[in-house]
Amino acid sequence: MSPTAPEGSRDTQAASLTRMLAIAAITIGYVLNPLNGSLAVTAYPILSDYFDVPYAHMSAMVMYFMAATAVGQPLAGGLGDLLGRKNIFQVGIVGFTIASAMAAQAESFEALLSWRVTQAVFSGVIMANGMAMVAQVAPQGKIGSYMGFLNSAIVATTVLGFTLGGLLLQVFDWRVLFEINVLLGAIALVLSIFFIPRDSGKKARFTALSFMGVPFLPLAMGLQALVQDGEEMPYFVAFVLAMGAIAYAILRSGKSREQLRNFGNRRFNLGCLAMFFSIALHFALMFTLPAWGAAALGLESAAMGLYFSIIAGSQVLVSPMFGKWLDQRGDKRLRIFAVVALALAIAIMVLFLNKISFALALALVGCGMAAAQLVAQRVSLQSSSEESRALAMGIFSSYRSVGGLSGNAMAAVILGSYAVITPEAGVQVLEWGFALFVVPLALALWGMRERIPAVSPTRS
Repeated sequence: MSPTAPEGSRDTQAASLTRMLAIAAITIGYVLNPLNGSLAVTAYPILSDYFDVPYAHMSAMVMYFMAATAVGQPLAGGLGDLLGRKNIFQVGIVGFTIASAMAAQAESFEALLSWRVTQAVFSGVIMANGMAMVAQVAPQGKIGSYMGFLNSAIVATTVLGFTLGGLLLQVFDWRVLFEINVLLGAIALVLSIFFIPRDSGKKARFTALSFMGVPFLPLAMGLQALVQDGEEMPYFVAFVLAMGAIAYAILRSGKSREQLRNFGNRRFNLGCLAMFFSIALHFALMFTLPAWGAAALGLESAAMGLYFSIIAGSQVLVSPMFGKWLDQRGDKRLRIFAVVALALAIAIMVLFLNKISFALALALVGCGMAAAQLVAQRVSLQSSSEESRALAMGIFSSYRSVGGLSGNAMAAVILGSYAVITPEAGVQVLEWGFALFVVPLALALWGMRERIPAVSPTRS
């Protein structure tokens, strides 16, 4: 059964239910990445002791996971456009499930890290094709609403992962945090088989563009070395060489240049940059605020957790509303709101910091992030052609992953220059975050000032 009623006719109850189950399959698959990430974070101290590795080395679980996700997404998007997005989405679900089961059996940190990277590759497969399928499943004029729901689910499951991980570790050992993905993967696979419509595939050719995420692996390794005071230059040289090689391959290939024209336009690029800068700011704050909250406000871990929930709670609440606003009224006011909210939040934390103003600033961060990311997603999705949409979304999602790497590294480098985290250290991160991320984000959103139709383009 098709998830949407024929155009011009009224949706039947059965078609509406089928659409909901299709979106449920995409959502469950999509949130495996953030849920698994937050579940694993709760076990880092336990894993450090269990495998007898320094705690600082656990940061590789984050850096390499995000880098592998960035590598996998364009590759998976190109394959989805070629072989069918539903087919590749299901390959991602199966691969992620198997990698999770193997991670739960790991007997060394190297083995666990390897399966963690494998998880990341397949989660990239899921995310690139899942985002493209939202446009396929969503009714006309409701893409923003569906993305708002998806974003709320991502934030909610991330928060749930921290709580659920702590509870599970009180009863079971760390392996259950990976085993739970097997159950979720099975549910997503069954739902996708029966309710996601099959696309024809073979709409585009597999070209050098699908390898655009590969340079991000040496970039992540260089950033990790920089954080740990290692030798980062060889990795950065490898990053530059890989970028140059892929750019040369694209320019030399007529098929690559033709495919690039399907989404290589100004609005798509601005959407990718807006996502990069908003996620970079988000990760910089997430790395900084726990230590800075203790230094500047005397907050203990439990209290800091409650403050953090303000960011997540704000995003969960406003994302569906912002998505509906996008569908009905376009994105002009949301672009302005995103910049004002984030700039005001940083100003409050730097100039008027107390416990009440801190809570207000975190609420503004959550709302601003939700607005910026929804606008970026919708602009990029609408600016890519149906023929290469999964590849375009894979590249878009790679910007998201690299933004997280960059924001995390920026904050880690600044805070690492202080022997003890002080209020001044956090202010320095905020000031650099404003200069490096908020100002460029404002420019990217301003560049989208052309009116974007409130009604989504016709699906094929």
